[in-house]
Order: sequence, then structure tokens, then C-alpha cells
Amino acid sequence: MRFDYDKLRPRTRRLANGIPLYTFPDSHIDLVRLEFIFEAGSYYQQKIMQAGASCYLLGTGTEHYTAQALSEKIDYFGAYVERYPDRDQASIVFSCMSRYFDRILPLCEEVVRHSVYPEEELDTYLRKEHRRFLVNARKVSEVSRRAFYSTMFGPEHPYGVVVQEEDFKKLEAADLRKFYKKQYVAENCSIVLAGNFTEAHCKALDDAFGGKDWSGERADKEHGPQTPSFSASRRVDVPMEGSLQASVRIGMPVCDLKSEDFPVFKVVDYVLGGYFGSRLMRNIREEKGYTYGISSYVIPLRFQPVWMISSEVKADSTELVIAEIGKEIDKLRRKEISEDELDLVRHAYMGDFMRELDGTFELAERMKFFTLIGQGPEFYERNEAVLFSITPEQIRDAARRFLDRAEFCTVTAGASSGV
Repeated sequence: MRFDYDKLRPRTRRLANGIPLYTFPDSHIDLVRLEFIFEAGSYYQQKIMQAGASCYLLGTGTEHYTAQALSEKIDYFGAYVERYPDRDQASIVFSCMSRYFDRILPLCEEVVRHSVYPEEELDTYLRKEHRRFLVNARKVSEVSRRAFYSTMFGPEHPYGVVVQEEDFKKLEAADLRKFYKKQYVAENCSIVLAGNFTEAHCKALDDAFGGKDWSGERADKEHGPQTPSFSASRRVDVPMEGSLQASVRIGMPVCDLKSEDFPVFKVVDYVLGGYFGSRLMRNIREEKGYTYGISSYVIPLRFQPVWMISSEVKADSTELVIAEIGKEIDKLRRKEISEDELDLVRHAYMGDFMRELDGTFELAERMKFFTLIGQGPEFYERNEAVLFSITPEQIRDAARRFLDRAEFCTVTAGASSGV
């Protein structure tokens, strides 16, 4: 069961100003998906929430439209807009019927290039986000997530910064305009076009976005990797009185995704907690009944990827779950897995991978990941090659090399007894 990686290779061209345009044509659907990817994640912000608000409020007021007027025009053509701020990048996606692409494109240009960030729209956004912040402050999963990143990277590192309640009073519309002007420029942009489009549509894209009038300085010329100040405390417990559940997060920094070690580490991760039949799921969910789900995964941060195990468990089972996780890791380090289990892992891994890429739009969505890591489909090809060549002995040796429990950061939130 192998994947045809040619499907993941886009047709690539550049607009007149150098913006890369990646295309995934499909004449069998009557839809177009247009994504703008910017180096505009929270890593680059100078003020907390600056990056997220700048992305979420794109198009909520432009040089020529109010938020309502623009929204009504987009709705009229049955199109919709999605915004995705993250730590390293931010993207905005427009989806519409192919026959309306020419009508939607000027509106895309208005959103991407001419947003003005009215004060009243920011005020509305901050009120909503503040309410959500207060609700999330009572959720064990959100509390543990915030504590994990702060502990892992340190509260001053761009990946470790977390929002505090007082931050909602500090953000101003001028902060968004400044970030927008600096980060949402041609040099920080990649465009992905997928679906049923024509050469004329590509030409129209070049006309709208290929000019030099929105140039700036590329983000990574100014911002290089910052060394994380990993916390000396490897165990943090956040008590939440009255909580019936606890959230457990255990993790560590991992190797660069482009390194030769990563495909091997990924197999170890998958065996331990990467799929429904993984060792953590079989033990902690099916045999012990401590949780409905537990998984391990890699968070692909550009400057320092992170590996994490996460689960929500019965509050009085927190320490038992942490102990069982340790036992499963020790077992993987001590004993080779069977050929039957390895065969199951291979089939499950490829099955999950193929389901995630079942469709033109799903293929196009992977371009954001490729622009993040600076590598294309060869990343997955290398992973697959290792998956089908690795031996049980190599998996055991890799577990010994990578899964050093002394390096783990453990965070719990909820009614945990701690240690």
C-alpha cells in the first residue's frame, strides 16, 4: 500500500513580483480553493495577541468596504472565508464556485491587501475573545496546554508566551495595522490555488497580487531562531478545585523534521501513541479504562518542533496514567516489537496518511506544511521508505536514543495529587 507522491507535487510558477503560486488543477469539481499563506504567526508579534487578531480581523473593514458590506458581497456569491492564525504562519482561505472566481477575486484582493482594522471591530473581537478566555480558564485541556508551552519554552520565548487577562486591555488597532503592514507583504506570501480554474484565472491572480506596491522585508531576514529557555522544573501541576477530570501533557523538544532522525522517531511515536491501536491506547484506554483517548504526536514548530503525549483522564487516575505511560515507554526501550505489530503499524500509518490526502483540496492544504518546513513531498517519501525498511531492533534502539524520560516535561491540570 504505497502513495502516489506525484499528486502532492504542485505545478509551480511565480507572479511578477516573485510570489510563488502553487496550483493543483482538478476539472472534475466545480469549486476553487484559494489560500494565501503568510509568515505572520505569533512568533513574529511584538505584542501579545497581535498576530492572531491581525489574521482573524482581515477583511473586517477595508479601504473600500465596511465589514458588513464586504461580508454580504462574499455571501451573495456563495463563497466563504476561513482564517487560520498559528505560531509560525497565518493563512486565509477563500472558497467559491469556479464560475464566480472572477467576481470573488477582487474581494480577495480587498481583504488581503487593503484591510484597515477599524477600532470598533477590534473592540468587538476582544470582547468575544475575553469571554472565551474566561470559559477556557475552567477547561483542564486549555489550562494544561498553556502551562505546557510556558514550561517547555519559558514565558519569554515566542512559543512559550501565553495570553493573560490584562492583555485584553493593551491591544490597540494601531498594533494590528503595524503588524499587517510589516508581515502581510509580498515577500512573506505564498499562494495555493486548487480546483477547477483556468489559465485566465492565474493571469488575473498575477494582475491582482503580482505588483510591487505591497513589497516589504521578508520575515526570516529579521527573525532567526531563538534559543528556548527550557524550564528547570520538569513537573508542573495546576490544581483546579472541583474538577472531575485532569489533563495530562508529557513532551520534549525533538529533532528537526528535515533531519535523517525524524522518520525513525516518527515510527517510534506511531507505535507508542500515534493511532487507535497504539500501545498507549491499548493499555490506558482499553485495558485500564482511565480515559476515552490518549495519543502522541509531533507539533511541527519551525524553529523547535515538540513531541507530546496528551490525554484527559479521571482526576483520581492522574498519577496512575503517568506511571503507565512511563511503563509503556520503558517497555518500548527494553523489548523489540513483534513483526505482526510492525506490520499493523505500517498498514495503519499508510491508511491514516492516505485518508488525510483523499481529494484535491486536501492535497493543496499540505502546501502550508511544506512552506513551513522548507521541504516538499520528499518529506513523506522519506518517512514511507523508513517505515517499510525499519526493523524491530532499530525501533527499540531508536526508543532508547530518543525517549529519555529525564528530558520529559510533565504538566497536569485538574485535581491532580502531583508528586
